[in-house]
Amino acid sequence: MIFLPGLRKSALITVAAVFLTACDPMLSIEGSFWPAWIICILAGLAASMVLMWQLVRYRLAPHLGSPLLIVPSLWALCTFIIWLLFYST
Repeated sequence: MIFLPGLRKSALITVAAVFLTACDPMLSIEGSFWPAWIICILAGLAASMVLMWQLVRYRLAPHLGSPLLIVPSLWALCTFIIWLLFYST
């Protein structure tokens, strides 16, 4: 059986993805276990709301561009930073 060069690598990645999907940190909140990424998303939302409020307060928001693009990007940035600060190994 002849394997294509990229087939072996993609098969390994697929198998690893299937077996490593449940290896995320879990937090116990009020006796219920929550995946850490949910906590990071909620904390990122709160942080991005505070940052956007500060940008509006200092009148910098109109200079950034479309809020439809800026607000979700700021939310994602805050979420990823929180994840890296608390859960990176």
